[in-house]
Amino acid sequence: MLKDTEKYVRLKQAIYRDYSRSYGEDRKRFVTAGALRERIAWALGSLVPGLRLLDLGCGSGELLDQARRLTSETSSLIGLDLTREMIALAKNRKLGRRVSLLQGNILDGLPFRSSSLHLITCLNLIQEIPTKALPELLREMERILVPGGEIKAVIPCMIEDNAPSRTFARLAREQGAINFEYVNDLKDVLENGSGLHNKKYDLKPSPAAAAASRGRTRFNFFTKLQQQIRDMGLDPSEVQQGVVFFSGNRSKV
Repeated sequence: MLKDTEKYVRLKQAIYRDYSRSYGEDRKRFVTAGALRERIAWALGSLVPGLRLLDLGCGSGELLDQARRLTSETSSLIGLDLTREMIALAKNRKLGRRVSLLQGNILDGLPFRSSSLHLITCLNLIQEIPTKALPELLREMERILVPGGEIKAVIPCMIEDNAPSRTFARLAREQGAINFEYVNDLKDVLENGSGLHNKKYDLKPSPAAAAASRGRTRFNFFTKLQQQIRDMGLDPSEVQQGVVFFSGNRSKV
């Protein structure tokens, strides 16, 4: 089991309670509609009828809504999120009886039977996990997958080693426990943290931080980060991020 940290949970719940109030508006600044569609389509690329899917950090349920449309009545779809406000947004989608929504803390372990799921997706979640806890989470994900089952994750990261980018990553880590790792460091953790097979990495650019710096957001956490960077005499539009599309399979043996 991953160790629960009460302070960590309270911090994350406060941040994403705030984000839930402006989610529809601010998400468009961080991830364009086209980019979100691309990420969801990639994550669901191996979806087949009868599959059992778990979406970790399901947020407002966009991925689950698309999965529901692509699967049959024999499929089982589960969303897990830390905050009740995000779960409430997902429930507002009226996803139907095949979709189960759970509130829970993944640092306490994943409350599912071993070898019970075919696909685990997580979009914009891995950076929220303490780096030292990530290997155990990966092992938990591997445990609940059927042999040959797949993990597909989209993970924001840092790609440019300049002062605004380093400052942004540091402030996000110190004030929000958000770990925007540099891409090679992220790959090292993913490569060595589990027994997954067929690991694949695809790095793509992301305008999230720079785009947010050009418009006022209602998401207070990122608004404060941007202002702190400006107060240091740095330009937040120079923060350079990417996203890693990561996938891996549990061994078939």
